[in-house]
Amino acid sequence: MLFDIFNIVAMAQGLGGSSSSEFLLTTILYIVFMGFIVASFFPGFQQKMQIGFLSRDVEKNLYMIEGYLKDSKSMAEKLLKDKNFPEPQQFINKVMERFVIDPVNIEPTDIISRMKLLLRANEDTVREMITKYSPNIDPMTRSQIEISAEVVNALNMIFKIIRHYLLMAKKLNSIMIMYQLQMVAPIYVKLAEAYARAQKVFLQGIPVGDGLGPLVASRFLMNINDKWVPSKDIIAGTMEFEGRRLIVVKAEGPMATVGTPGEAVQNIIEKEGSKVSRIITVDAALKLEGEDTGSIAEGMGVAMGDPGPEKIAIERVATKYNIPIDAVIVKMSMEEAITEMRKEVYDSADKVVNYVKDLIRERTKPGDSVVLVGVGNTAGIAQ
Repeated sequence: MLFDIFNIVAMAQGLGGSSSSEFLLTTILYIVFMGFIVASFFPGFQQKMQIGFLSRDVEKNLYMIEGYLKDSKSMAEKLLKDKNFPEPQQFINKVMERFVIDPVNIEPTDIISRMKLLLRANEDTVREMITKYSPNIDPMTRSQIEISAEVVNALNMIFKIIRHYLLMAKKLNSIMIMYQLQMVAPIYVKLAEAYARAQKVFLQGIPVGDGLGPLVASRFLMNINDKWVPSKDIIAGTMEFEGRRLIVVKAEGPMATVGTPGEAVQNIIEKEGSKVSRIITVDAALKLEGEDTGSIAEGMGVAMGDPGPEKIAIERVATKYNIPIDAVIVKMSMEEAITEMRKEVYDSADKVVNYVKDLIRERTKPGDSVVLVGVGNTAGIAQ
């Protein structure tokens, strides 16, 4: 092959003018191409090329996630500046790196209590940090800052994890890690986009898809004048429904919070005792691809996307008093759950109200007490 190349070069030298230059350029390209073909047979070269192509695709997704993170930080800082919050950048940098370490689960005894302590302590610490910087802040603004801090924290974690595995794959020259990363990166980009959109929605005080449960509860609570607080950030009220005593529970709106519904139900039932014959939980639930947004399904158990403490509080008190738990869910995607409430979800609220009324009629009798829990983020939904 080298002999042929030398002959081609000699022929190029024998030509004159621009033809010689063009012929020489063609020859160089031919040499480079042949060199690439030969190099491709060397061990590891092909893998390095594949890693290079794959990493560019992952980096493109990583840049998109980084863009959402920067926009989210800018939006949070603007909110803090508009509220005359001192040192907004310092506050954002501090909360975006916060984390909660899971309790030891090798010894599962009382793990729920330990998890509850850690989660509540983390929430309280962030809230105390906000009130320390701005002592006279109103509850609505405080909840907006808390949500912004959570969004920035989540986006920062997504960005750092994708970046970590990208750099690790390059460092180890591992094509398998890169292949897996390329497959999951677009999913995380979509998740990051949903979080970025959610922050804008929460700051505007618009109800989100996850507010379906509180929206259903508010349909009952709006007819109740006497309301009380059974636990932190929770509102409850009692009304009569066709001879039954209906106790309705939801997070206190219109602040962006899910409250502590498990503790609220536990406190209510411990007070009511065996009078309660049924617990009904209403919540949004993630749909599978192909299922319709706003479709309703019914089952047994606590409909609640909780890490553990709130959900198990209801299960334990229900077990103690032998109370069946009905679950009514409205299906939606992750993006639909954390962004502005879609029309299909809003329209399903009235259907769920009628569904719940039918459940009460069919599964309880006059004189019974029923606890209805609207689970979810109550942003923009009052009571």
